Amino acid sequence: MPGEILKKKREELGYNLKDIAKTLRLKSDYLKAIEEGTFEKLPVEVYTKGYIREYAKFLKTDPDSIIKAYLEKMAPPPAIEKKDEPSLPVENIVTDEKKPPKRPATAITFFVITAAVLLTSLFLFVFRTESPKAPASAMTAAIPPAPVLEPGTQAQEQKEIQKEKTSDIPSQPAGIKANGHSLEILASDTTWILVTIDKTESKELLLNKGGSAKFSAKKGFTLKIGNAGGVKLIFDGKDMGAPGESGKVITLNIPSENSPML
Repeated sequence: MPGEILKKKREELGYNLKDIAKTLRLKSDYLKAIEEGTFEKLPVEVYTKGYIREYAKFLKTDPDSIIKAYLEKMAPPPAIEKKDEPSLPVENIVTDEKKPPKRPATAITFFVITAAVLLTSLFLFVFRTESPKAPASAMTAAIPPAPVLEPGTQAQEQKEIQKEKTSDIPSQPAGIKANGHSLEILASDTTWILVTIDKTESKELLLNKGGSAKFSAKKGFTLKIGNAGGVKLIFDGKDMGAPGESGKVITLNIPSENSPML
């Protein structure tokens, strides 16, 4: 069980769940669910693997082996193949009952065909007699004439239709204000990130290789990155490159004059 391994390691090191949750900036309920194996209480699988990896790294335990144990636990059980039940021989199905004699079908078939022909002929005769053709003038009158538009009306209607289509298109964001900041994160490797905007709103995400995310803030950002060498930061349009080495967990404030903190 992956949770039992992590719990045993935590107890050996003498850590408290709340202290670890505060350091990793995760909910203590998530760490408790990992240790107890109640993974249904956690978010989707891609986030769960990120939590397990960060927890294992903190306890200095191989994260790959823990994640492998987690995947084995969550794998569905193999399907049990049903063996084909032996079919009973035909002789055992029919016992002592005698088969009814076959009736000659020639007379019955002839009677059915004759009746069908007579009914069809009668229907056609009645339909032709009681259904007179509608005069062409009545059909023409039933079609309403096309409306005649006054000069300029058609062009005005086209403008109204175009205006409605244009209003249905959702407007693009107006962009960041002059006193605000923008941040774009480009992932070159799988990386877990916790972004805090203006020290009020936090967003947690797991970016795979080639993924990206964009954020805006009035004052700035606080980032906790699980793989500092796996991302590139673009702040206010300026390429800041990778904030650290691959595999390193760092926390940094943007903008700030302080260097990243391990």
